[in-house]
Amino acid sequence: MQLSSYAFDGATFDIFGALLNGAKIIIVPKETMLNVRQLADLIEKQRISVMFITTAFFNVLVDIDISCLKHVRKILFGGEQVSVKHVRKAFQYLGSNKIKHVYGPTESTVFATCYDVNEMQE
Repeated sequence: MQLSSYAFDGATFDIFGALLNGAKIIIVPKETMLNVRQLADLIEKQRISVMFITTAFFNVLVDIDISCLKHVRKILFGGEQVSVKHVRKAFQYLGSNKIKHVYGPTESTVFATCYDVNEMQE
């Protein structure tokens, strides 16, 4: 799923990650991005399996309609501080090895660091 502008460094993950692995890219219209319920519907209808989104979008999707993530194999999010509450809720719904928190300043690379969420402590 491609949410960001093609001029954003993260778009390289969306575009080339899909093309180099024989996957389909779903380019999200601006109007859909501005309506989270429409975005959740698109994620579910298109059976999005891998996505890279901002932490804010991750949090809102988890709050509004976590069931839209049922087909997700990997969800990568970053750009802001993590909300443990949202990660915990997503982890309980998705299970281990599906959530990846990533960080990378544009000056270095798309992802300079990443953390696989494979467990959540109480």
